[in-house]
Parts: sequence; C-alpha cells; structure tokens
Amino acid sequence: MKKIIYIAFISLAIIGIYSCRKSRIEDLTLPDPDTRSITGEGIVAGKVSIDNEYVKVPFKISLTGVAEEAFQVGLTLNNDTVAQLINNGAINNAVIMPSTAVEYPNVINVAYGTDNSEGVAIVRRSVLERNYGKKVVFALKLSAPGKGNKIAAGKSTIMVIINTSDLLKPTDLHYLTLKTGGIYNVVYQGDYIVGPAGVTIPLIVNLENQPSTAFNIKIKENIDTIATLVGNGTLPADAIHLAAKDYSVDTLVRFATGASSAVVRLQIPWPVFDANIVANKKFAFAFSISDANNHVIHPTKSKLIVVVDPNVNLDNNSYITGNGTGLTARYYTNTQLDPDDGRAPFVTRIDETINFSGDGWPDNVKNAAGTQLSRDNFASKWKGEFLAPVRGTYTFYQTRWDDGSRLYVNGVALVDDYNTQWDKDTRKGTIFLERGKRYTIEAHHRENVGGQQAYLEIEVPNVLSKRVIPKSQLFPTP
Repeated sequence: MKKIIYIAFISLAIIGIYSCRKSRIEDLTLPDPDTRSITGEGIVAGKVSIDNEYVKVPFKISLTGVAEEAFQVGLTLNNDTVAQLINNGAINNAVIMPSTAVEYPNVINVAYGTDNSEGVAIVRRSVLERNYGKKVVFALKLSAPGKGNKIAAGKSTIMVIINTSDLLKPTDLHYLTLKTGGIYNVVYQGDYIVGPAGVTIPLIVNLENQPSTAFNIKIKENIDTIATLVGNGTLPADAIHLAAKDYSVDTLVRFATGASSAVVRLQIPWPVFDANIVANKKFAFAFSISDANNHVIHPTKSKLIVVVDPNVNLDNNSYITGNGTGLTARYYTNTQLDPDDGRAPFVTRIDETINFSGDGWPDNVKNAAGTQLSRDNFASKWKGEFLAPVRGTYTFYQTRWDDGSRLYVNGVALVDDYNTQWDKDTRKGTIFLERGKRYTIEAHHRENVGGQQAYLEIEVPNVLSKRVIPKSQLFPTP
C-alpha cells in the first residue's frame, strides 16, 4: 500500500503555504509543561483494507508525550484545502473525494497514558472505480483538542491521496452494461415475452464482478440518436421511432442485494404492431444507463440501440377488428342454379353478414323495380374477402344451412354439398389462416321449397369461440 495512499508528511509543507500569519506567531509560543502537541501523522499504510464495497483507511495522530488525561481531538472534512492544491497544480491528475462518499469519526479518542491514537475513514469503493486512473483526494483537519492540548504548528491536516490505478486493476472494476451495448436486433421468435396485450422485450443490465448490496440505476432514452443513425446509414432507412404513447420502458431499475443482473422492460402493445402492418417499418430505440448510485457505468457498453422487426407481430394473436362492410350478394329468382346456366342475377347488393333465417328472408330481397325474390326455388352467392382476426386453424360452418351449400376460402373448397338437404353436421371444413390477412371467400346457397336459413360461422379452438362472421371481417368484391 506504500504507493497507493500518500500520507500527511508529503503534504504538510504544501499545506503550510496556506497557513495564516497568526498561526505562525502562535507556533513560537512554548507549550505549557502539562500539555502535549498533537500531530496528524497520516495513514497507517499497512492496515489499509479493501472489500467489495468499501476501502478502510486507518489514520494516526501522535503526541509529543504520553497523555496525562484521556481527551478527544475533533475531526472535520477539509476539502477546501484539497481544492486549492488541485487547482494550483500541487496535486495533478486528481479529483476531490465527494463528502458523501467518505465516513469518518467526528473525534479521535486519546487514551490516558498513550502517545498516539488511530481513527478509520471509510471510503466508498465505487467512487474510486469511477475515477480509475486518477488520484482521489480528501483531507481531515484536527481541531479543538481537549484538556488543554494543542495542535502542532503546520501539522493539523491529514491529507489522504488514493492512487486508484495502484489500488485497483481494470479487471477489478464493477462495470454496469446494458446487454453488450451496440445494436440489438429483435426478430420473430427471438428473446421476448408474448402477452395478450403486447410484447415485452427484456433488456438485461449486467454487473461485472462480485455482486453488492441493493442499488438503483436510471435508464435514459436518446430519441434524437435514431434519426442521426438512420441519416448516416447505421440503421436502415425503414427504421422509425415510436411516439411516446405507443410504448413504455422502465426508467428506474433496482438491483437486489446479491444480484448480478436486472431487467429493463420495453413494452410495445399489439395494436401498435397492427397499425404498422401496411407500412411494415422497424421500430428503433436508443437507451443508455444514465445514473447509478453504486458501481461504474461502462463508457460504451452502457449504450444500446434496439431495433424491433415488424415480423414480431407474427406472435400477436390478439383479435384484430377490421372495418369491413359485408360481402357482395347476388340473388337469383326462380332458379336454384343447378346447373348454373350463367344467367344474370335478379338483384345484387351488399349483405353485412350471412346470418339469415326464414323470418324476413328473402322477403326483403327486391330488385330495382320492387319485384320480390321468389320465396322458394331461388339461389344466392356471396363473394368477397375475409379478414382473419386471429391466427390458427379455422373451422367454417354451414351446418345451419337450408338447403344446399358450397364454401370456398382462399380458393380451397371447404364445403361442396349443393343438394336439397338441409342442416347437415358434415357441412364444415378447416383451413389455417394467418392473423391480419385477407382471404377470398365465396359461399353458395340454394333453396328448394319450405323453410330457409343461412348462417356462415367460424371457430378457432382455444382461441375463438363459434360465432357468425361479423360485418367487420367481411369485405365486398371490388
């Protein structure tokens, strides 16, 4: 420890420069026979110790003779003197120890019959690590000795100069890093958590070396950085930064006692991804560790650019509601189109849903001249697009269908039972559809005689209960 911490003797001559004239005059006065002069000896070099969080610095005072009575000597922090010495170049490559980073006793107790005493200053290791490569300096001033004792002239200040590069090695530093720094690409089925409301991307803050007691860090977002990186070509041209309302990120994160890592949560709701389906942009963010009340923020690895690929939305299976208006419906009167003779429809209109029973249907189907569609012996064709609200294997039902039925989805024939029977449980078919995509759909109905109904329903097991396809998911033929 000889090179690590410089003791008071080195600095006493320097300190003496700043002594006032009055002190010099008092120094000429001989002490009373029963008093002792007290000297700030400095650091007890062999007893300096360091652990994971603190450096303990013992210091010593000495008397010109043994104490005839026990007494105390006051101690105060004297960083004004340190500032003067640093500013005038007397101590180079140095910084002042913050007053909040050093603990010291208010007094030193001198026992009866001794000619010296020791105290211990406790310094936060993190301050030394943050100033690695420099000297960290503080000074303690002796004052108000009891029992008539005096401070020796020019010996009132204990100067502590800690040479951090001798006390620590670069591998000893407790660096805080945000993942590994640089650019982090979040891709489909990557390291994120899928939830019903959106996606949570965990950004891991790591602590190098031995964990400590609990502490907090702050996360800062550097919004302007994204435009700069897009402008200089570091990020792709299709990268955008989201508005503040469209995402959330933890800005205060706590490391638990003994923890080597903590998580910053970046959360993006599914509707934000859905709104980006057409534009298909990448979402980009620039984060950094801005503050930590313990340890050292890494100069480069504490900065992270996060780029989220739009394909992450493939893990989104929340219900997406469209803005459809229904399907193009063509009605044919006095024919069941068996076979289809290519005739023109009796009337063409938009039906919001295929959700019809005999009550009022087809009584309300009339052509431009006001002529009513035949109640028996008619046919219907609905055509357009279906917007799949979720991802999964769909079952399409025409089980409540009187009479014959056909159904095509994405060009695939799911039902083909165009006869004069009705309400058959076998009139259904399955197909896998991707969420948010529009698929062609075409349904046929024939009515022979008697009652009539047509309900086009869907179901996705464990995701979507059986229901009539709503208007919002149906789009007419262009």
